Amino acid sequence: MNSNFDPFLENEKPVDLKRLLYQYVLRFWWLYFTCLLIALAGAWVYLRYATRQYQVKSTILIKTPETTSGEISQDFILTELGISNQVSNVENEIQILKSRTLMMEVVRRLRLNVIYEQEGRIKKGEQYLRSVVLVDTFALADNVKSLNLEVRPEAGDSSRFSLLSGEKSVIEGARFGDTLDTRWGLLVFSRNHQIREWPDGRVLIGFREPESIAGRYSGRLAIKRVGEWSSVLEISLKDPVPEKAADILNTLAQVYNEAAIKDKNKVAESTYNFLNDRLHILTGELSEAEGAVQDFKTRNTIPGDILLNVTNSLEEFKANDAELSRLELQSDILDNMESYLTSDNNNRDVLPANFIVENADLTQQTAQYNKLLQDRRLRLRDVKPDHPDIIAFDQQIASLRVVILSTIRSARGTLNRQMKTIRDKNEQLNKQIRGLPGIERDLIEITRTKNIKENLYIYLLQKREEASLSMAVAASNARVIDEARPGGGPVEPKKQLAYALAILLGLGLPIGTILVIDLLNDKIRSVEEIKQTCTAPVLGQIGHSRSEGNIAVKPGSRSAISEMFRLLRANLQFARTGEGSQVILISSGVSGEGKSFITLNLGITLALSNTRTVILGLDLRKPKLTRYLELEGTGRGLSTYLIGEASAEEIIQPSGVHDQLWFISSGPIPPNPAELIQNGRLQKLIEQLRQDFDYILMDSPPLGLVSDALFLNQMADRTLFVVRFNKTKRAFLQVLEEQIQQGKLNSPSLIFNGIKAGRGYGYGYGGYGYGYGYGYGYGYGYYEEEGKGRRKKEKEKKDKG
Repeated sequence: MNSNFDPFLENEKPVDLKRLLYQYVLRFWWLYFTCLLIALAGAWVYLRYATRQYQVKSTILIKTPETTSGEISQDFILTELGISNQVSNVENEIQILKSRTLMMEVVRRLRLNVIYEQEGRIKKGEQYLRSVVLVDTFALADNVKSLNLEVRPEAGDSSRFSLLSGEKSVIEGARFGDTLDTRWGLLVFSRNHQIREWPDGRVLIGFREPESIAGRYSGRLAIKRVGEWSSVLEISLKDPVPEKAADILNTLAQVYNEAAIKDKNKVAESTYNFLNDRLHILTGELSEAEGAVQDFKTRNTIPGDILLNVTNSLEEFKANDAELSRLELQSDILDNMESYLTSDNNNRDVLPANFIVENADLTQQTAQYNKLLQDRRLRLRDVKPDHPDIIAFDQQIASLRVVILSTIRSARGTLNRQMKTIRDKNEQLNKQIRGLPGIERDLIEITRTKNIKENLYIYLLQKREEASLSMAVAASNARVIDEARPGGGPVEPKKQLAYALAILLGLGLPIGTILVIDLLNDKIRSVEEIKQTCTAPVLGQIGHSRSEGNIAVKPGSRSAISEMFRLLRANLQFARTGEGSQVILISSGVSGEGKSFITLNLGITLALSNTRTVILGLDLRKPKLTRYLELEGTGRGLSTYLIGEASAEEIIQPSGVHDQLWFISSGPIPPNPAELIQNGRLQKLIEQLRQDFDYILMDSPPLGLVSDALFLNQMADRTLFVVRFNKTKRAFLQVLEEQIQQGKLNSPSLIFNGIKAGRGYGYGYGGYGYGYGYGYGYGYGYYEEEGKGRRKKEKEKKDKG
């Protein structure tokens, strides 16, 4: 036989999915079923009693400046370049729509800080305007932040009610419509006549701080652009009462437009006031000029031909003076705007609307500047000055102020050139007038002054009217495309998601628990774990059977466990090295791993093959074999032999199980077993036994507890270590592997004991072969006896019942 051939090295196999499925799933089917059932029941209860949320949507169009006819605006050019300012403007409007300030006005108008609820069997439900009782007016004290009241009808009188706070009655017998003076303030309740029947549950009315309600709804408001470059916004809100959500969205759009118109009118009002101030000054100057003309005509008798000449001369000045007055007014306005922008006191006030200065760039920049100021002021109501949004506004305003100042300087230069041209024309006319007689010349000058003031006055009146019309026809910022309307089913809780999560939890929790327990388990539970830890071959696997006693192998037995011992015997014979008798040491890591059970039944199995076998009970500290064999103690055994009080012939006794199996008991428990084993007499006994027996099985103490096994290993041809399912720890195999690597053990092999069928680690022929073909095709029913035994017991139990 080739000694280099190792029959226990099996080919590397892929992952056994069937075994894993059985080990982690089918084995614990009841746990998965229970957890899944509980999770699904929990999901059903959650869906049954969770507050349903309804989503209501509205769509609005944010208006943006359109391009004028025949001109290309700055926004159009930026849009074509992909950097449209319109995008930032729409984003600003989104922030304004989500501001707490606008929502505060919505809360005030809809009185959302008054909450109507009705108590059910399990939970409370909000009634909104469907409550049987409504609050007409209320004026709570400043120190009242939150208040919960119950309205309870009086028995027999539907027009009266009692007011309770908690379980204490505050007011009894009050009438609907009466003003109630309570310790919280003045309250007026009215009966909702649309609800005829008083509900069974308690009617609850709560008062909350408007600021907290506004913050809650502004935080739940969702606004998104319909398209990347679109100015159409979709506004949505989730709420348990869809009618309330629709009212909030529609009122928000209304409040937003009103706030935008109010902000626009601030600019128009500023312009109107500016023009009024100018007209007030000009009115006095015009009166003085008219009075001067009248006085001159009264003091002097002016012939008709002179008046005709004066009229003709003034006609030549009229157009020039009117244009010059208009340009000078524009220049004054530019000076005022420059002073306004450079002053530290006015850097947060809006500029007057540019009705007078005829400069398209300046008009657009002024409008944009005022819009930024308005947006900043509105945002500042919700955040602090150091907020990133405010800092961004300040940067935009500062940059735009520099641009406006540059535009003002450019426009002033243009005006100066235009005014110089007109003054040059007037100077030519003045040279002609200087040649006229004194009376005619003086009349022309004072009349010309009056005409200048008069033309300017009319011009300012016209501009003031334009400002007035601007206030009257100020357009809203948004146009409602689709109003919010309640309708549709609830969007939360999501039924499919709830059941999906329940299934995931119901399956994931047990498998996670099983995996964690498996990872934390430090005990050996499979042959694969043994192979990963120790290089010693697994010589056999012995199943766990409660139906068998200590003697599991009997003559003629065809039970599964008997066949496992027969397979172990076959593998042991193939692994045999050398000729002559074999001394086999059987040990384990700790007590209780089945070492003595394996020794006894392996000895019986060897004896059944007609080989003389003797078992030595070398576990002198905790002997079990005598009890297993049900032999009476003779007072003689290994301990008496080792101390020289008995001979070898005196301690060898028949096992009583098979005529080829003999037994040497441990004898009386000595106080010094380690010293007795090493006194030299045991070696002589082993040599003597080699002459008479084919197999000598030594049942030694556990290797992990005492050193006896290491000494006995020196006399053994092969060492078998018993590894018990779910009892032997990996640490023992690691220690065993270290000893194997150090060469301390003779031909070490392993026996996997106590495998439980149906636990994912099941045993059976074809599942643990070692390359010989043993146990793969016998086909004569290894489990026949076990099956018959179980059926017989079940029948006897049924007959007794």
